[in-house]
Amino acid sequence: MYQISNSYISSNDSTEVALRPGLPPLMSVGDKIATSRPPRTVFRNAVRARAQRFPQQGYKLLVMSNRAPIRIVRDLAGERIEPTVGGVGSTFQRLLEEHGGTWIAWPGGRTLQKRVAMPPHAPSFDLVFADLSERDVSNFYYGMCNQGLWPLMHYMAPICHFNRVQWNNYQRVNMNFASLAAAEASSSSVVWVQDFHLAITPMMIRARRPELPIGLFWHVPFPPQELFRVFPWRRELLAGMLGSDLIGFHTPAYVTHFERACERILGAQVDFDRGEIHFGGRTVKVGAFPLGIAVSYFEELAENPRVRDRAARLRRSFGENHRIILGVDRLDYTKGLLQRILGFERFLERNPSAHRNVSLVLIAVPSRTRIRDYSDLKRQVDEQVGRIIGRFSSEGWVPIRYLYTQFETEELVPYYQASDVALLTPLRDGMNLVAKEYVASRPDNDGVLILSEFAGAAEEMTDALLVNPYDLDQIAARIEEALEMPVQQQVARMSALRAKLRANDLESWSTTFLDSLIGRRALEQPAAELTAD
Repeated sequence: MYQISNSYISSNDSTEVALRPGLPPLMSVGDKIATSRPPRTVFRNAVRARAQRFPQQGYKLLVMSNRAPIRIVRDLAGERIEPTVGGVGSTFQRLLEEHGGTWIAWPGGRTLQKRVAMPPHAPSFDLVFADLSERDVSNFYYGMCNQGLWPLMHYMAPICHFNRVQWNNYQRVNMNFASLAAAEASSSSVVWVQDFHLAITPMMIRARRPELPIGLFWHVPFPPQELFRVFPWRRELLAGMLGSDLIGFHTPAYVTHFERACERILGAQVDFDRGEIHFGGRTVKVGAFPLGIAVSYFEELAENPRVRDRAARLRRSFGENHRIILGVDRLDYTKGLLQRILGFERFLERNPSAHRNVSLVLIAVPSRTRIRDYSDLKRQVDEQVGRIIGRFSSEGWVPIRYLYTQFETEELVPYYQASDVALLTPLRDGMNLVAKEYVASRPDNDGVLILSEFAGAAEEMTDALLVNPYDLDQIAARIEEALEMPVQQQVARMSALRAKLRANDLESWSTTFLDSLIGRRALEQPAAELTAD
C-alpha cells in the first residue's frame, strides 16, 4: 500500500516572512476574488487551446511535495539514498522522466546531499532536497500541518491546535520551498504543488516568477466555509492558494466549499458556473479532478501467481468456507477505525450464526506516533479489539485478527484477494485509495465493497454499498447484505466499479490536470513566452 505522506522544511531561524522589496504582501486589504465554476471535472476548451498553442513536449515539470520519494539509509559504508516511489509518486517520476525537470521535497531526515539525479540508473531529472531542522519538523510538520490543518480539513475542529509560533514556522517553510522553486525553474517550467503542507507556496512563487504556470492539487477534503472560519489565518491561507493558476480538488463538493470560503471570507465575487476566481487582477481556475490509482499495476499484481498463491494460503488459514471481512487504513482518527470495530461487534450481536464463520481482518498502519491524538487512538483500538476478542472468541475462533504494522503493496494485494468484503468507514476522507486498490485487485469481479458515504471516492463508486460510519446498526446491516449478496449481483457491481476505475486511472488524472493547467496559461499569453528557454 502507498500513502501520500506528510512533512516539511527550513533551517532559517527567523519567524518573519519578508518578501523582496516591491513585492505584494500576503493579503492586500480590499483584494477581491471572483469565483466561478465550470462543469466540474475537465476544462475541455483549455485543453484544446493548450494543444494548439503549447506543445505537449514543450515544458519541464517542477513538482513540489512535502516528502521525497526516497529514504536515507545510513550504515558502516556511509549514507546512501534509496528510491521508494509508489502510487502517486510513480506518476510524478514518469512525468519527470518524460519531460525532464525537478522534484523539490524534504528527504525525511538530515542529509549532506542537496540534490540527486533520478532515476539512478538513467538520470533524467533532479531531486532537490529542502532542508528541515528539528524545529521545523516539530512546529511545521507535527504542529501546524498535523495538529492544525489536518484535523481542520477533515471537519474535526474540536481537536485542532493552532499556535502562532507554528504558523510563523509554516510560512517560513513555505517561503523556503518557494525560493527553491524560483531558483530551480526555467522559463519553460510548469510548477505542480501538492497538498496543504505547501498551501501558501503558490503565492510566494508567483511573487518571484509571475510568468510560471502554477497548479495546486489538494489531496485532502476542504471543509465548509463556516467550519474553515475557525482557522486564525484563514485569509492568508486562501490568498496563498490563489497564487495558483489552477487548483484541483477530489470532488465538486470540496470545490464548492473552497469557492464559498473565498467569497465569504475574502469578500470575493464568485461565478459558480465557470469555476473561476478573480483575485488581485488574476483569474484562478478551480475544478474537481478525482484522483485515480495505477489500475494496471494492481491488475498485474492480482494475476501474479505468487500473489494468488499467498491469497489462497491466507484463505486456508481461516478454514474452509470461512468469510473474511477486511479493513485497511493508516491508524488515524479520520479513518473511523473505532466505528468499524464497534459496527462489526453489532453485526456479531445480531448474527449468532456468524460466530466461528466470519472474521474481521483489521490492518492498521502505524502513523504519526509522536502525536498524542494518535497514541490515544492506538490505545483505544487495542482496548476495543481486546474486549471484543475476549467477549466472542470460542473453540479456536478469534473474531478479529488485528495487524498493526507496515505493509508493502505486494503484501497487501493478497489480503485484498482473500477477503470476501472490504469494510472501509472513514469519518471523512479526501478520496480513499484503498477502496480503489481493493476493486482493482479483484480480477474475478467478485467480492463486495462497503464504503463510507463520507469518503470522496463514494461520489464515483456508487456501486459500492455506501454506509454512514456513525450508524453502527447500518454498518451491521451492510455487512449482512454484503455476505448474503448473490454472486451474480457481486459480479455486476464489481464490474461496474472496475470499469470506472479504468476510465479514470492515475495516468488520466495527471494528464487531465496538466492539460487543464497548461491550456489555461496558453490562453493568457503567447506560447513562445511559455516555451522559450
